[in-house]
Amino acid sequence: MRKYLALAIILISLLAACKDKKKLSGEQAVEADEFFNAYDDLKLPFNVSDSNLRRVGDTNTISYKIFTQFVNDTIFNTPFGKDRKFVIHPVGKFGEKGKETYFTTLVTSKNNAAVYLSVFDSNQFKASMPLVVSNDDEKVTTATIDKKLSITINKEWTIKDDIFYNRMIYAYNNVGIFTTVLSETNEDRRAEKIVANPLDTFPKKYKYSGDYTKGSKNIVSIRDGKNPDEYLFFVYFENGNQEEPCAGELRGTMKMISEKAGVYQGEGDPCKLGFTFSSAGITVKETGSCGNYRGIKCFFNDTYTKKKETKAVTKKK
Repeated sequence: MRKYLALAIILISLLAACKDKKKLSGEQAVEADEFFNAYDDLKLPFNVSDSNLRRVGDTNTISYKIFTQFVNDTIFNTPFGKDRKFVIHPVGKFGEKGKETYFTTLVTSKNNAAVYLSVFDSNQFKASMPLVVSNDDEKVTTATIDKKLSITINKEWTIKDDIFYNRMIYAYNNVGIFTTVLSETNEDRRAEKIVANPLDTFPKKYKYSGDYTKGSKNIVSIRDGKNPDEYLFFVYFENGNQEEPCAGELRGTMKMISEKAGVYQGEGDPCKLGFTFSSAGITVKETGSCGNYRGIKCFFNDTYTKKKETKAVTKKK
């Protein structure tokens, strides 16, 4: 009798689990508790790298419709862009009693994968960021969340037998954003780095398209976007301090918000740049936290002079 009773309990538990799984995989709205219970409790420290990315989550899934009932859809922009043909797997949750709760989620598609960290306070979504994103470059990326809830993202790569790294440490604050606590790299020791302009061959027919420079290595390259209110840009700078060298580099799309001003808003991170044009050049100002693209002791704040175009001279026969 006990054997049959135990079997019945197991079957009921399995049916209940299947029911919950089916509900979270459907299109109907669910209660917050049902959504949060899909995540098992995690013990810190939590570690993930791009080498084991797809093995982090379990077989359970959450539908896009249900997930975006609680989490802002824009977190998927990195690395999925506009693609929404992916599978969402709950990984786990952790936090301190009476404070914010952190959730880790694995999202996979045919070509991309990412683990995201989301923060909720009193069942309200506050912030989210990608921890590790799959890519095809040679950098090895790892993310660690320790018992003090410090978030460390480390990237390492090798160039001609030299090992380089970029380490970022973030912390969530009650304002509702992840702030940069520490940014360090040894990439700055490549003093003779040759800067290749990735936009050099792109068209420059729009009003502000062209190259803006300061010194021999600092450059802002502006090229035509999809329309005159949108520009592609590439920024590279070095602070020139031999004792504490610092550099930054960023490429993206700037949208004009007025006749002489444009803005870049990072997707999935807090980076934001403002661009102001004048007859002489361009001023770049960092209005968000762009620490992931520069050293800790320098910023994307400077003014550049527009480089005059060299016109080809046609010789008369």
